[in-house]
Amino acid sequence: MFGGRKMGTAKLTPMSVLIVNNDPAVRDMLMKLFSEEGYHVVLAGTGAEAIKIVTNSLVDCAIVDQLLPDFSGVELKRRLLKVSQRTHVMVLSSFTTIRSSDDVLRFGFSDFILDQKELLEILQKGIIPPPTAAVSASAGEEKCERLKKCLIDTIDVLVGLQEINDPFFGGNSHITMEYARSVAEEMKLPQETVDEIVVGALLRDIGRVGIKNEILQGRRKISDSEYKTLQSHCENGAKIIEQIDFPWKIRPIIIHHHERYDGKGYPSGLKGREIPIGSRILSVVDAFAAMTAHRPYRSRNLTKEEAIHELHKNVGTQFDPEVVEVFSSVVNRKFFYRGMGPKPKIMMAGSEIDYLTLIKLRLVNDGFDVLAYDNGKDVLESVEKTAPDLIIADTIMPEMNGIEVFRKIRELPAPFGETPVVFISSKDDPESKIEALHLGAEDFLVKPVDFSVLAARIRNIIRRDTKWRKGGGAAIAATGVVGDLKNLGIPDIVQTLHLGLKTACVSIKGPIGEGRIFFENGRIRHAERGSLSGEAAFYEMLRWQEGPFTIAHGQSTKLRTIEMDEMQLMMEGLRRIDEEKKEEPPE
Repeated sequence: MFGGRKMGTAKLTPMSVLIVNNDPAVRDMLMKLFSEEGYHVVLAGTGAEAIKIVTNSLVDCAIVDQLLPDFSGVELKRRLLKVSQRTHVMVLSSFTTIRSSDDVLRFGFSDFILDQKELLEILQKGIIPPPTAAVSASAGEEKCERLKKCLIDTIDVLVGLQEINDPFFGGNSHITMEYARSVAEEMKLPQETVDEIVVGALLRDIGRVGIKNEILQGRRKISDSEYKTLQSHCENGAKIIEQIDFPWKIRPIIIHHHERYDGKGYPSGLKGREIPIGSRILSVVDAFAAMTAHRPYRSRNLTKEEAIHELHKNVGTQFDPEVVEVFSSVVNRKFFYRGMGPKPKIMMAGSEIDYLTLIKLRLVNDGFDVLAYDNGKDVLESVEKTAPDLIIADTIMPEMNGIEVFRKIRELPAPFGETPVVFISSKDDPESKIEALHLGAEDFLVKPVDFSVLAARIRNIIRRDTKWRKGGGAAIAATGVVGDLKNLGIPDIVQTLHLGLKTACVSIKGPIGEGRIFFENGRIRHAERGSLSGEAAFYEMLRWQEGPFTIAHGQSTKLRTIEMDEMQLMMEGLRRIDEEKKEEPPE
C-alpha cells in the first residue's frame, strides 16, 4: 500500500487524490489505478466541480486533464492553488497535446505525465509520501494528534453542557455526531475527513445562538420572515468560527448542511457532489435525529422505522441515496435502541452535585431524559407522581439515604413500586451492597464509575422491561435504498446516480416483471429484464411508471451491454415512448 498517511500513533489514513477529467473512461481507469494502490479517490468531470471539491474538503493531490470543457489544465491549476496551497496539482496530458509554451514550462516538466505507470511512480516517490515516511512520524506529530482528539472531546463536553437542561435539544448534538461519525467510518472516508465531520456535527447549529427561543421552540407555525431568520443560522455559525484556526475544514460543512441533493436547499443551492460529503451526511443524520426526537411543534416523535421510511422517500431529492443506504444499515446495527418511542426517563439522587452533573451529561448525550435531585426525599415525592424508567441513587444522602428511599419505593403500588434502581456508592461497603441487592436493586456500583459502562448497563435494564420493548418493531433489512417509481421515476434515478457518479445496482419490480440496471461511476453499464439485455432492456423498463425499487450501492457487474451515454440513452428511450404514443389510435 503506497497511499498511507500518519494519523495518531499507528493508524494510517489514505491520501486523497482528486481526478479531474471529462472522459468517463479515463476517470474510471485512473480511479482503478489509484484505488488499487490504497489511495482515497474523488472524481470530477469539470474544473468548476473540482474547485468546489477542493474548497470544501481536504485534497492531497489533484490530477488535472489539460483539456477540460470549462478550463485548461494550466488555468485550473492556478485556481486550485489559490484555494488550497497544500494541494499538489499535476496536469495530465497525452504526448500529442504537450506544447513548450511559457505557461507549461512555468510549472515544471513534472506536471505533464506521458504514461500512467510514470504517473503512479511520481506520486509514490515524490509528491505523496509512502507509508514508511508516515510510520517514522515524529513524537511531535503524535502529540499533535492527541491534541486534536483532546480538542474534539472538549468541544463535545462544552456543547453538551450548553444543551444539558434543554427539554427538546438536550444531547442532540452528541447523538447527531455519533450518527455522522459512524456513517463516515462506514464509508471508509479518510480520518481527517471523519474528524471534520465530527466537529462539524457538534458545531453545526452554533449559529442559532442569536435566534429567539419562541422561534426554535414555539408550538405555532413560524412566519416567512422567521423562517428566513432560522435559515440564517448556517452562515451565522460559519461567521462565529471563521476566526478560529481549526486544523479541519469545518466551515463548509456548517454552511452547507441544509443543502438538498437536487439543488433546492439553502444557502447556496448546491447539488449532488458539489455539496461537501460531510454536509451530505449531516443532512441525513440531522433529519433522522430531529424526526425521532420530541419537538414542541408536533404531538409525537416518529419511530425509527417511520423516520427511515421518510429518508428513503426523499432520496435523490433531499438526500444522497448512498448516504441514506449506509445510514440505514448503521442505525439498525449500532443504534438499534434509538427511535423506539419517547426518551427513557431517569431520576438521579445524590449529594455530590458535580458528580451528578457528569453522569447527567453522559446520559443526556446517550438519549435519556434525566432529572437530578440532591436528596432522597425529593426523589420519593417525584416517583409518587410519575414513575421513571430507572432510578440512580447514592447510598449516602441528606434527610434520607439511598437504602431508605428504596424501601419506601418498594412499598408504593405498581408501576411506581416496580421501578428498577441502580445504586452508586463512594464506599465499597459489603453490608450495604448485600442489603440493596436483597431488596431487588439491579446493581451496586462503587465510584469512580465508568460512565460508558453505566449508560450501557442502564440501557440493558430498560430494554429488558417488557413495557419498554413494546415500542420496538422489527428492524428494517439493510438491503439498500427502497422506494417506488410513483415517487421517484427511472429518469430521476438515472439523473441522481449520474450526478453522484455512483456505482450501484437498481432492482425494479415493474407491472410485467423484474429488471436491473447497473451503474459504474455514474455511467449505465448493463441492463437486464427477462430475456432482454442492454439498451432494449433499459427502454422496456423506462416505460414503467410504478413499482418498488431498491438501489444497492457498491454492487457492480463485469457485463458491458450499454456503451451509449446515459443522457443520450434517456433521450432515445423517451423519444421511442413518444413515437409509440403517436401511433396509438385515438380513443
